[in-house]
Amino acid sequence: MNINIDGYGKAYHPANAQAGALIHLCNAGEVHLPNGSSYHGSVDNSTCTGRFMQDVARIGAAGWQDPKVGAVRWYGILGRGEARMTYTVRQQGKLRQVSRVVPGVAPVAQADGSGFYVSPTTFFDTTLADETDQRRYVNALRIPAAVVPNQPELSRRGVVMGSFGVAIDRRSGIAKPFVVGDFGPRVGEGTPALARSLAGLPITDDVTRAQRFAGQVNQPRILWIFFGSGSAPVRYRHTDEQALVRSAQEAFLRWGGEARLANCLRVTR
Repeated sequence: MNINIDGYGKAYHPANAQAGALIHLCNAGEVHLPNGSSYHGSVDNSTCTGRFMQDVARIGAAGWQDPKVGAVRWYGILGRGEARMTYTVRQQGKLRQVSRVVPGVAPVAQADGSGFYVSPTTFFDTTLADETDQRRYVNALRIPAAVVPNQPELSRRGVVMGSFGVAIDRRSGIAKPFVVGDFGPRVGEGTPALARSLAGLPITDDVTRAQRFAGQVNQPRILWIFFGSGSAPVRYRHTDEQALVRSAQEAFLRWGGEARLANCLRVTR
């Protein structure tokens, strides 16, 4: 159970912890440099607080889209525009020019003037057209949600945004239904609301930096079950966040609830 805080209004800020952000900016982007190299800001602590922030400062000062300076592909933050990076590479013994388009390079601040960046989720409220309105996205502190890879084989099986599943801690026996709310690198990430629920902790907006990873599990003991085609996806409405929670519970019951879950546990042991 790794924790994904994307979707929370105070996840990312240019000044990081100093401004009250729950997570460092380095977790939200990948730097592309003029020499053709690239790296994720979160690769290690020294890169996060050192090299990444220095490169972001240089790239931002140059307007975010200057290929001679570099570009950042933001994925935890809403990014607009693109940068076309051109590199000289050696292929089959000859020097060739290759180009790469880096999307989402200019980070977008929230419309409320708070200074925090917009932290989007793939699942969002379609009734809010303004992408800079943080209310549009699934609030990670309130809604138990899971991350899945953006893979065609999953979508063919009905594991899409707004579908449902259940996660269970096989050590404690605590189970929590969830909504699929975002794309990510792998199965095994959930919102703080999901992680806290599985750990027997209350869901709350009052989460400090010290508490941000409460419920994280670094052992392979969480079983993730996705209902897929057995649960029709729903729409998200920011005016009734708890409707998602209720719909997840209803989908769990339709799937078979505690009885079917107990059978799954017997099979996987």
